[in-house]
Amino acid sequence: MIHNNTFDNGAQDDSFDDEFDREVTRIRQNKGCQQQLGKNILKEAQYYLEDITEDEHRYLQKTLHQLAEQEPYFVVLADELNQELDAKVANDALHLLYVWQEIHEVEDLKSFNLLNVVNGQRFQTAFFQAFDALKIGENKTLRKKVIEEAFKLYEMGFYAGCAPILYAQLEGLLTDILIQHGYLKQQDTKFVDVYKIVPGLKGHEIKSLWHKAKIAHELNPYFLELAAYKMDNSSTVTATRHNMLHGTDLNHFNQGRCFVLWIWLFSAVSFMGMLRSSK
Repeated sequence: MIHNNTFDNGAQDDSFDDEFDREVTRIRQNKGCQQQLGKNILKEAQYYLEDITEDEHRYLQKTLHQLAEQEPYFVVLADELNQELDAKVANDALHLLYVWQEIHEVEDLKSFNLLNVVNGQRFQTAFFQAFDALKIGENKTLRKKVIEEAFKLYEMGFYAGCAPILYAQLEGLLTDILIQHGYLKQQDTKFVDVYKIVPGLKGHEIKSLWHKAKIAHELNPYFLELAAYKMDNSSTVTATRHNMLHGTDLNHFNQGRCFVLWIWLFSAVSFMGMLRSSK
């Protein structure tokens, strides 16, 4: 679609339209109808980026750089959305652009708050459609309830409660997927690396998100395209995760950090829903 809206970045126009010893088997993406939700989101966002007007793109960049004062990762997202049209755009940036389109639902541009889009029906409907498409075993119902509570915490502004839940669900969902596809096996409270992918582990016991991310790459290489599972210090969101969850970083429990985690969770759920089940 072509967007003919006018975004006055100074005065701001008030009106506009618009997954024991055996060979590792990698899991292909599912071609079923419901499992295409994630792919459709990426396509829609990519088309939107290609057709965005100069004024709206400028306003998007301005908004993301302003939000970077609260959460530096917004600069990374802004840069991803400020490339040549034929450049590859990161998964999380495209999911952000997908929710950005809510800007066309407000009558007054000044009333649009990107961080509040998470509270809206469009975001939560799309998120739970993707979540409901997942095949993750017996934890699914309980996990959904936890995520629903995270939405409530976010809406109420309780970000110190919301952020740890979102970090935990990113790892928990990955654990569920690896179990579902036979890459992890639960033994009491331990999780065992079935294919012995991660070297040097006593009893092949998995103890960290880094281990799970490495195994997930063997399930499907695209997992390392998801920012949430890049186990390095390339983003503040990943670099500060350990200290936030262990009580030594108290500076990032804010709406901006939670918003990025929602985008990461949305991205992860959308991709996981496209994986073909091995069971």
